[in-house]
Amino acid sequence: MKGIYIHIPFCAYKCNYCDFSTMTKQYQRIDEYFNLLKKEIIMYQDLTGEIDTIYIGGGTPNLVDSKYIEEVYKLLNDSFDLELKEFTIECNPEFVTKEKIESYKNIGIDRISLGVQTFNEEYNEFLGRGHNISHVLNSFEIISKYIDNISIDLIFGFPKQTLESIDNDLKYINKLNPTHVSWYNMILEPGTKFYKKFIEKNRNEDIEYEMYLKICNGLENYNHYEISNFAKDTYESKHNKIYWRDEEYYGFGLSSSGYINQKRYTNEFFYPNYKKRILKNEKPVSFLEEIDLEKKEFEFIITNMRLKQGLDLIEYMEKFNIDLYKNNKKMIDNWVDSGLLIYKNDRINFTDSGFFVSNSFFVDILM
Repeated sequence: MKGIYIHIPFCAYKCNYCDFSTMTKQYQRIDEYFNLLKKEIIMYQDLTGEIDTIYIGGGTPNLVDSKYIEEVYKLLNDSFDLELKEFTIECNPEFVTKEKIESYKNIGIDRISLGVQTFNEEYNEFLGRGHNISHVLNSFEIISKYIDNISIDLIFGFPKQTLESIDNDLKYINKLNPTHVSWYNMILEPGTKFYKKFIEKNRNEDIEYEMYLKICNGLENYNHYEISNFAKDTYESKHNKIYWRDEEYYGFGLSSSGYINQKRYTNEFFYPNYKKRILKNEKPVSFLEEIDLEKKEFEFIITNMRLKQGLDLIEYMEKFNIDLYKNNKKMIDNWVDSGLLIYKNDRINFTDSGFFVSNSFFVDILM
């Protein structure tokens, strides 16, 4: 499989936890940005291979007029062999309109990723979000009239959040019954407002662990198929699985990343640099890395272990000629004995408890 990621950086406001490359209230640049984006896409149009998924993220993609999304899709359709199995766009609830969703549906978008973050209005204000619960409920109703596959995106573990607040979020999830839920543990990223304010304060990892288990237990009617992702039958994210299964994808737009022919690249993060490179008819790549065998071995472990099905040790042996279990028997057995890992039928995978401390496993396996 191959995918395409498109980054739309425009936002009406900057969330307190966001470290993405965004342009806040710079609406005068929308026309120019999309012209540059289309020039970039054309630079890649002679490459071959079927495209199975498109994911339009941001930023706030549904902030811009839907005509821009239509134009980008038309160019992609003219430039690549699209055999789409999934076409996603991220939306903020307060900018969802019937007209935009209808337009998305008409070009083949069949999945919406709705950025809710929390159903607690006081927390949403604290996070710097611009929507309320009414926006969420109204947008979900509008979307569901046109598109069945709706993912609700939430976060947990942010400063001041209580364990009990998870119950309120679960109540709304059960009420709306979306096909997919992404529920991420917040990371305090350098450069964000929250990082400056809270980085020196100790996080309560015990509470966050309890939150995670409460989420996993509360979403028991969903298939917990990846560390932070839960899906109804057949609604697992096909695009995100491209990342987790070490498959290829193009990244177009400001700060986006791609992975093609064993090379990973990242585009310019700052808009003036992105613009300058494209106007010089150069690909706006700021970072390029060849993935050597050693790195590929380790990344294969990480990406597969993110998934509930875990790592097939036979496949790993065939791919890299390494007996991972034999080389790490004591460590793996310790994780199994601790109830954090399952080893069965030549496959290892995390339990829910193991998922939460998975970074420690990756450190152990690297050593």
